[in-house]
Amino acid sequence: MNYPENAELAASYLKEAVPKIVGSKVPANPINYSLWYNYVAGRNPALNKKLDHIIERTGTCSREESQELYSHYIIGEYLEDHNKSLEHLTALASQLIDRMGSALDGSNNFDSQLGDNMGLLKNATSADDVAAVIESTLAATQTIRDSNSQFSQQLATANSEIMALRGQLEDVERQAFTDKLTQLYNRHAFDVQLKQLLAVDVVAEHVCLIIVDLDHFKNFNDEYGHVIGDRVLTRMGELIHDYCPDNAIGARYGGEEFAIIVSNASEQEAAALAETLRQRLLKLRVRLKNSDKVLDNITASFGVTRYRLGESAENFIDRADKMLYRAKDGGRNRVEVEVLDQQARPRKTLEPEVS
Repeated sequence: MNYPENAELAASYLKEAVPKIVGSKVPANPINYSLWYNYVAGRNPALNKKLDHIIERTGTCSREESQELYSHYIIGEYLEDHNKSLEHLTALASQLIDRMGSALDGSNNFDSQLGDNMGLLKNATSADDVAAVIESTLAATQTIRDSNSQFSQQLATANSEIMALRGQLEDVERQAFTDKLTQLYNRHAFDVQLKQLLAVDVVAEHVCLIIVDLDHFKNFNDEYGHVIGDRVLTRMGELIHDYCPDNAIGARYGGEEFAIIVSNASEQEAAALAETLRQRLLKLRVRLKNSDKVLDNITASFGVTRYRLGESAENFIDRADKMLYRAKDGGRNRVEVEVLDQQARPRKTLEPEVS
C-alpha cells in the first residue's frame, strides 16, 4: 500500500488515529496504529466498514481480529500484487513451453526432410533430380532458420518480461518486509527471521538478541515534533544498517524500539556490537529545520542475551527485554547483557564510556 502524504498530513492522521486507538481500547502497537491510520486516511472503505462493525458490536477489537484485518487489508494488497506477478510468470513459462514445442517439431520435420532428401539424392539419375533435391533442402533450411530466428526473438522478449517481473516481485517483497521509515526489516520480517534461526538447534544455540530503545523518545517527540522524531528514527536505522556485520539482522521492532538478531556469536560479541551502536549514537547530530539548533543529546538503552535451547521465541525476547529495562532502570544510555554459560555467571553491565 502506498502512502503519498507529506509529513504534515501524516502528522494530522496521527492526531486523529491516537484517540481512536484509545477509544477502541486496543494496545497502541504497530498493527493497530496501521489499521487506524488507514481508517482516518479513508483509503480503504471496506476496512473502515469492518472496523466500525467490530467496534459497534464489541466496543473494542481483539488481538486476533486486528491481526486478521491487518493481514487482509494491509499486507493483503502486497500479496495480491505478488500473486499477480506469479500468475504472469506462470503464463510466460507456459508460452515458452509451447514455443519450445513448436521449435522442436520444426527441428524434427527438418531432420525428417533431410533424411528423405538424402534418399532422393542417392537415387538421383540426372542433374535435374539433383537440382530439385538441393532446392528442396535449401527451402527447408531457410524455413528452420526463420523458425529459429523467431524463437530467439521470442526468448529475448520473454527474458525481458521475466526480468521486469523479477524486479516487481523483489519490490513487493521489500515493501512487505521493510519498515518504510528506517529501511530496516519490519516486525513481521523480524519474527520470520528469528523463527528460521531458532528452528535448528546447532544454529539457535549461538543466536543472540539485542533490544534497543531510544531514551525519553516520547518527551523528545513532544518537544521537537514528529518530523524531527522521524528523522532521528531514520538516522538510527542508518546506524544499525551501517555498523551491523553480515551475521546481524536489524529490524524496527515498534515505535522507537529496534531489535538486532546476531547469529553465530557469543553474548560478549553481541554486547560489543551494542556498545559500538551506543557510542555511535552519542555522536549523532540532528539539525533542526530553519534553526541553528543542533540536537546532540540522543541516547539509547540496550538489552542483550543469548538463546537458551528449548525456550520459546517469546521467552527469548522477554529476557532481552528485561535486560533493556535494567539498562533503563540503571540510568539509561547503557548496555545490559545477560551472560549464559555452564558456570551460570551473573549478568554483566557495560558502563557508559566517555567518547
